[in-house]
Parts: sequence; C-alpha cells; structure tokens
Amino acid sequence: MKIVMLCDFFGIDQQYQENYFSKYYQKLGHQVIIIASTFENINDYYLNNYDKKSLRSERVIENIKLIRLPYFINFANKIRRYKGVDKILLKERPDFIFVHNIHFNLNDAVNYKIKNNNCKIILDFHGDYSNSAKNWISLNIMHKLIWKPYLIHFKKYLNKIYGIVPEGIKFIHEVYGIDYSEIDLLPLGCDYDLANEIRDNNNQIDLKEKYNILPEDFVIITGGKLNRKKRTDILIDAMKLINNKNLHLIIFGAADKRNTDYEKELKNKSNGYNIHFTGWLNSRDILEHMNIACLAVFPASQSVLWQQAIGMYLPLIVGDSGLQDASYLNKNGNVIVLAKQDINSEHISKLINEFLEKPDKLLKMRLGAKKTAEEFLNYDIIARRTLE
Repeated sequence: MKIVMLCDFFGIDQQYQENYFSKYYQKLGHQVIIIASTFENINDYYLNNYDKKSLRSERVIENIKLIRLPYFINFANKIRRYKGVDKILLKERPDFIFVHNIHFNLNDAVNYKIKNNNCKIILDFHGDYSNSAKNWISLNIMHKLIWKPYLIHFKKYLNKIYGIVPEGIKFIHEVYGIDYSEIDLLPLGCDYDLANEIRDNNNQIDLKEKYNILPEDFVIITGGKLNRKKRTDILIDAMKLINNKNLHLIIFGAADKRNTDYEKELKNKSNGYNIHFTGWLNSRDILEHMNIACLAVFPASQSVLWQQAIGMYLPLIVGDSGLQDASYLNKNGNVIVLAKQDINSEHISKLINEFLEKPDKLLKMRLGAKKTAEEFLNYDIIARRTLE
C-alpha cells in the first residue's frame, strides 16, 4: 500500500511514534509519505520558535518521502493548518492515511476518502489530563468549542480512533463524548528490531570501560529532556543515600535553554559519586547505553523512553506524579509504579537496595520485560494492528 502520515512535528532520527511507524510500515512492504511542518528541531517545536520564512521542501530519507509544509494558518501556536495537502493526496493517491492527533487538515484527508472510497483513515490522539486541558480556556474553548466539533463532524469517515495511553482514552470519552467502543489503545512502542540488533552485536565491555564501570557493577539509567518535572534530582539523592561504590547512574540527555540551571544543579549534586552525564544521544546510542544497564528509573513525567527501556528488557521504576499511571505497561510484573507520595529519594533508594540484595527479583522482572516487549510493545505488532 501507499501510506500517508499527516502530522505536525517530524524529527529525523527521533524516538517518536511517527519515526517508528514509518520504519515498520516499510518493513511490512508499504510505501510511506510523511506530511509535516517545517520544524526540524524538537526544542524549537516545544518552544514554538517557528520560522515564518520557512519554505516547503521535499526530500527522500531512508526511502521515505518527507514533505515539509509551512503553516498557512498558525493561530496562537494552537490552530495550525497547511496549504496544499489536498493536492498532495491527489498526486500521491494513498490507500491509507494515518492522522496524528487532531489535525486541521483532517478535512483534506476526508475529502480525498469521499472521492476514493477504498482509502482508510485512522487517527490517534496524544492528549490526556496530564498534558492537555490544564486550564478553563484550554478545556472549554480549545477542546470543547473548537477541536471537538471539528473531530465529531468528520468522525464518521474515520475507520478507527486510538488513544496512546489509557488516560487518553478516558480523556477522549469525557471531553469529546466519543463512546469507549469506538476507541482502542495504540500504545507507544519500542524499536524491537534495533533492540535485538544491539543485544546481539553490541560490545558492552568497551562502553562500560568508558565510564569506569566494572563487569560486576550495578548500573541504573535515566534521561531525556532534563527539567524539574522529571525529578531526576531525587534519583541522584537516592544514589547518595545508598552510597555504594559498585552502583552507577547514567543520565543521558540535556536541558533546554529554560532549564540550564537545573542541569547545573544536577551535576553539582553528583560530584563525588558514580553518576555519569552523557549529553544528548541518538536513538541507537540510547539503546546501547540501556544495554549496559540493569535497571531504568524515571521518577516522574511520562516518556517514550519507558517503552524503549522495556524493549531493552530492563526492569522499570516510574513515578506517577499525576494522571500518568504506567500500569498498562506492567503486563508481566516488569514495572514498579510509584504513587505520588512515594516519589522521594528514601523510597527509591529502598527499592534499588532490594534489587541489589535480591538478584532473583531483578531477573524475574527482566523476563517480564522481555515478554511485554515481544508481545505488546514491538512496533512490528503495533503497525500491523493499525492496518488490520
């Protein structure tokens, strides 16, 4: 088939859903075209540093046709629309259109489907109460007054609506009034093929030596965009409470311009302990660092890195700081979810000590992660589900 993915941001070599679907659709033998904004840097996208002078571009990267379009409408960095999507669809003639989030070019996809009835359209929704509708205007104006009527108007043309987390399904039902029977869970997954390749071919010894990690040492990994929401500081404090010379913490990622003071604070806290800051890593390097770890800990703030850690068969400790429950990933006893009151250095240090003292517990959770990755988070399986 020919598949068009309609999205807002698409970053090359990122660990986002759009990247993995494009990779695994190709693996399944399909041709992929991505329509995205002119944003290329994720930090610029999150900070809304949009270059109004940006122009349309088209390139082929890893056999994917990537068409970048400037915004025709960009109202308050919320209501965004491209010009010319209808012409692209008529030219490319897709069999399947994947709309990522409620996109104001959804009507172009629907108009194309009306003229080409065999085309299928699915839409996935990335919002939930933890990241959306945080104030009255957002809930009642943006969601209920603008996005809801738009989605409901075109809903009958959609073959399926997905939420990427259970809380997102609840959000769609309560805010948009869509029945639970019409929504499925489409979890963010892991790059299982790359994970297997790294497991089979990666030299762990050289990477451990880079950080002066001995073969018998216990390694914890965490990372991402370093900001206060992630509470990386309490994980560092937990390391200091344990104070074990055979315990190491690897922190990958970096802060954006708004959080450089926090990154400095983390590094100052870490002096004198086995805590290693790597800076930004690409997708492969992240998985290679996870491959030398024994445990992944993300104290707070939802992240696609949870799934990548499970894909590398890591037992996982994550904090639910509010409406971000990761229990749906705990398919086989592979995740410990911290309630909000337990997101503190004392409790986390206690859990880490249990792993140090009970290697059988670590092994059991590792086997659970393997089963969860293979059966639930493998993008090969997830991609096939969207095409059923």
